Amino acid sequence: MWRELLVNYTPFLLIVGGIAATSGVLEKLVRRTPIFGKPLRWLVKIISGLGFIIGILLMATGILAWAVQGWDSVTQTLLIVTGIALFLKPIKDIRWASLIGLAAGCLCLGYVMLLNPLPPSIFGIESKWIYTVIFLVPTLFTYLLFKFVEDLLTFIGTILSFRLVTITIGTLCVIQGVLLLLDRSLFEIFQTL
Repeated sequence: MWRELLVNYTPFLLIVGGIAATSGVLEKLVRRTPIFGKPLRWLVKIISGLGFIIGILLMATGILAWAVQGWDSVTQTLLIVTGIALFLKPIKDIRWASLIGLAAGCLCLGYVMLLNPLPPSIFGIESKWIYTVIFLVPTLFTYLLFKFVEDLLTFIGTILSFRLVTITIGTLCVIQGVLLLLDRSLFEIFQTL
């Protein structure tokens, strides 16, 4: 049921996603509007703050539309790319590889210390050094693995958060959303060119 709901409301999600993607520029434009400036500025700030959740919704809708072939390929691509851009925008600066590495090391050390405690000495090596190795090996391995993924996502997030790219994606989303409400598509327009 919720799958059909997301796919059916794709035009509205595209419009909201386009507004969220271009929220930085829209806030500057709306600020200069004399009568409606203040309420519209708050609305744009709220949509910008919800960009992470809107990005998740757009990605989910894009994947569902692709799975059920609900919309054309331009709509599916716009949904997924805009969703990724909005999703990565706030988290691209978080160093989560170190947090995941630390958690993995703590879990391994906790498992060994609580469930399988070591004797005070093994082959003449004190257990505190073995515990240190048990903590460091999974921590470093997990950190290195996730650091590559983190750097890749930061790179993609940096490209997708570039102002010209966000304005282009956001504008295309709004145009596609309005065209879908009118039973048209950018895909039809691109085919006629």
